[in-house]
Amino acid sequence: MDNLLLEICGKELYFDIDKLSELVKIEEVEKECIDKESEKDGEQISYDDNNGTQIDVTKYEMYRELMGTLLMYNEQVDNKMGMIGLNNSTTVPFKLAYNTLLIKGVLKEL
Repeated sequence: MDNLLLEICGKELYFDIDKLSELVKIEEVEKECIDKESEKDGEQISYDDNNGTQIDVTKYEMYRELMGTLLMYNEQVDNKMGMIGLNNSTTVPFKLAYNTLLIKGVLKEL
């Protein structure tokens, strides 16, 4: 399979969807904190575990935009220049998206 992967500036990169799912999922601890806060305000929030995974919409939308920025980049990049060529020719939004996804573990190198 290694010979089928395409290089991007000399690196084989991919999106780790499992990591993305882990990052946007609301954990049980967070649900308990929200419940305690809502009890103070007199509100009742119920979570039905049969409805699937609860996600943090803000995180989900942010990661979606970051990934979209990488996927929609349409400038020509010189693969022979590697990361130096990518660094010199890309936009600030692309660089921010690339760095953030790489640091958070959503964009990974093989």
